[in-house]
Amino acid sequence: MSVGHEHRVCSYSEAEATIRSHEMIFVNDCFCRGPAKEGKQKWLYCGHPVRTCMGFIPPEDPDFDIDKLSQAQALLLMESWQNCHLPFRFMEDGDWLCLCCPCGCGWFRDEEGKIRKYPCQRGVYIAQTRTDLCNNCGTCIDACSWGARKIEDGSLVANPKDCYGCSVCETLCPKGAISMIERDGNQL
Repeated sequence: MSVGHEHRVCSYSEAEATIRSHEMIFVNDCFCRGPAKEGKQKWLYCGHPVRTCMGFIPPEDPDFDIDKLSQAQALLLMESWQNCHLPFRFMEDGDWLCLCCPCGCGWFRDEEGKIRKYPCQRGVYIAQTRTDLCNNCGTCIDACSWGARKIEDGSLVANPKDCYGCSVCETLCPKGAISMIERDGNQL
């Protein structure tokens, strides 16, 4: 799939702040998952929600299939998406917010349907783990869409080079050992 515009992973707090800064919000079907559900992609539909693209500028095409949302409705929808434990990403300079799905999204697949390692820009935040609080349970490993975390010799090892800053690990950590910090230029 060719990328005609920029996509950047964002944290849940960035997504919430963006929704709170807009009064006019729209939602439409995912351009990747929708066709996969209809059997029109090379990969199978993963079962994740389809109505997952939230826009903040009305589409130019009057026939574009959208639902208008209040800010409160958009925040509830974002919360339900967050409960899927999948990353969010901005596209077109933050005009759209999408619930990512690395198992079925065209932005994460190449033309043959194989998963791409570096599909979009990393977020402005990066996960930092306090080893004194971490119990090495592995919850964050299973949650990471980019494989930035693993257990080696009984201890968690995080690879900042592979962290996209989505904050999924932060929200799932049962010990509160993970926090998002601003990424420095060397970690992009």
